[in-house]
Amino acid sequence: MKRNFPVAIALLILGVSGGQGFAQQYKGPVIDAHAHIRFGDGDAVKADQPIGTEKLLQLDAQAGVRQSALIVIAAKGQPEQTRANNDRVIAAAAASQGRFYAVPSVHPLDGEAALEELRRLAKLGVREIKLHPNTQNFDVSDPAVGVVTAECGKLGLAILFDSYKPWDPSQTGKFLLLAVQHPQTHIVLAHMFFSQFREAITFAQLSKLGMATNVSFDLSAIAVAYQGSPVVPELVWTIRKIGTDHFLFGSDWPVDNPGDALKAVRSLGFTAQEEQAILHDNAAKLFGLK
Repeated sequence: MKRNFPVAIALLILGVSGGQGFAQQYKGPVIDAHAHIRFGDGDAVKADQPIGTEKLLQLDAQAGVRQSALIVIAAKGQPEQTRANNDRVIAAAAASQGRFYAVPSVHPLDGEAALEELRRLAKLGVREIKLHPNTQNFDVSDPAVGVVTAECGKLGLAILFDSYKPWDPSQTGKFLLLAVQHPQTHIVLAHMFFSQFREAITFAQLSKLGMATNVSFDLSAIAVAYQGSPVVPELVWTIRKIGTDHFLFGSDWPVDNPGDALKAVRSLGFTAQEEQAILHDNAAKLFGLK
């Protein structure tokens, strides 16, 4: 069979050759919804993470990230330190002239102290808090987590959870139940369950019944991990099945840097419209950003 090479080349350029082809990319502002800050007093994700915001500002500028989250993680039984770190991250965001937004934390097992801190944070204009089942060593099904989740819903605070716990095979179900029980609270599940991302399709099925529609996912860690792998088509299919309006871009700095994370997401082959939703619009709408 004789091939018409000029036609084949034209089809490739138009991106209709059976894949994404040379899909046009979104060129607008980018929001990194998952980056950590270290103050130097034991709250770091990595021991060698630079203290403060200077390095992240540099990396964001290189990557073209306009705004970035600044995440801290609270330790159990240290309400005064929790409040101090929260004040520091809020101050760092305020001093950044819009480059950062604060994502403070509480420990869900701190009882009334955690609830009081949530109320204080809401009054200060915070839109999202961070809870980490692994680092903070709590079970998502603990009733105390439900109490904090309910309070966040009342206060208009979203919760960013780390979603991947490899030694807990019930983690996905626990988050499903939490979302269904607290529909007024927006829950962001970081890393999309990572190597168990296929289980996220359950959220798409439940949404048909009007449940778990209050859940978003971020692509931190998972996009970098699967970049260039044979799994990419299934990952992208799952994301589209759930809906790209439920996904946020995240670097998980300092685990990955913003430039590498952005490159990984762009390599997945989304359309420019899908990229705009993931890289900017969804976070802007959820957190009141520009």
